[in-house]
Amino acid sequence: MTFHGHLQRLVERALAAIPAADAGDIYALSFLIANEDDDPRQPTLTVGCNTEAQARRSIQDASDEAEARWNYAFWIQNELTVVGDLTNDPVGAAARQKWLTGLGLWYDEPTDLADWDSVVGPLAAQIASHFNQTCCQLARTLHTNGAIERSVGRTVPVIVHELEYYEAIARQTEAANPPGVADEFTAWVRGG
Repeated sequence: MTFHGHLQRLVERALAAIPAADAGDIYALSFLIANEDDDPRQPTLTVGCNTEAQARRSIQDASDEAEARWNYAFWIQNELTVVGDLTNDPVGAAARQKWLTGLGLWYDEPTDLADWDSVVGPLAAQIASHFNQTCCQLARTLHTNGAIERSVGRTVPVIVHELEYYEAIARQTEAANPPGVADEFTAWVRGG
């Protein structure tokens, strides 16, 4: 199975497992992208969600309602699935390495520290770009094929992000969703 196919299968399965009793309270899905062990060759996707109840509980700790709603630090921090994790998803990790190798982006760790900037930096940036694009495309596919609506009962935004938010996070979240679906989130990111 290709990495893209594996990614879609695991995420669709995780979304389908959301209990119907919880689905009605979900207002956004999280696609958290992080590098396992800070290794750019090992990007992972953690899928989660947040609920209206959690946003209400977080208001007392946040600077305002929008921060409680959109800042991932205040979210439930659930893991519906983690794709590409070496321990929990070794099949996905192997498929990811094969995919990156096919793109000509896999590299062995340099033994010379001088090679880190000239070799690892450019490849790491390309890996991150391809992985982010893949996650955005998956989110669009989940909107198009109805997987999100079947799981949550309606269209909700998929926030494609890291732990920090900045303009690129707003742009990729816009790209991951139908027009207008993520406007509240992107306005908050851009508003500072």
